[in-house]
Amino acid sequence: MAFGMLLTGLSFFVLWYAATLGEGKTYTAAEMQGGSFRINERVVNNLKAEGMSAETLEKVMAAKTDEGKNLIDDVKFSPETDKATGVKTEGSDRLIAAIDKVAPGEGSKYKDSILKHAYLFQVSPFWLLLAYGILSLGELMLSPMGLSLVSKVAPIRMRGLMMGGWFVATAIGNKLTMIGIYWSIWYQSKFFIVLGCMALFMAVVLALLLKPLKKAMPGV
Repeated sequence: MAFGMLLTGLSFFVLWYAATLGEGKTYTAAEMQGGSFRINERVVNNLKAEGMSAETLEKVMAAKTDEGKNLIDDVKFSPETDKATGVKTEGSDRLIAAIDKVAPGEGSKYKDSILKHAYLFQVSPFWLLLAYGILSLGELMLSPMGLSLVSKVAPIRMRGLMMGGWFVATAIGNKLTMIGIYWSIWYQSKFFIVLGCMALFMAVVLALLLKPLKKAMPGV
């Protein structure tokens, strides 16, 4: 079980490494051509640090469409081709135009900073496939083995209750996925390193519990 949790942590470290590669690269205007962009809380904090006024950023984040949806906040701006004219508009141009609409001139003034921080970098899908492969192995070594252990060591009259307790623990873990709210606040590399460290911590806890567990269940 400890090894399964260790593999889970390793999968997050793979994603951390991939995110670090994407975040650490300096992208030229040509490389960003045809790319996608998104303004979120992390980007806003970076733009504020580079001199964009808090008032302007508040307008940008609060802007709504006629239907009441966000105009800019957490909206993905990708290249778009007009069906009638066939004219293609780059995602960068669409984003800057949207900001200029809300705060005239501010989008063009801070264009370089906006595009640098809002650019959605891409890395090879190999990293995601590798992480999923490792995570799947970890899941196979953790969940079924844990459930099997509970069924073996629990008293017969309480076996159903104890197995239910195992699934309650899983439910609590699912509830902790609320950490996802930090996805738009932290850098992706920080997000994955935190998850990886949490998984490694639990792997150490399980490893430390292994010896007393073996003593408590001889012959199992």
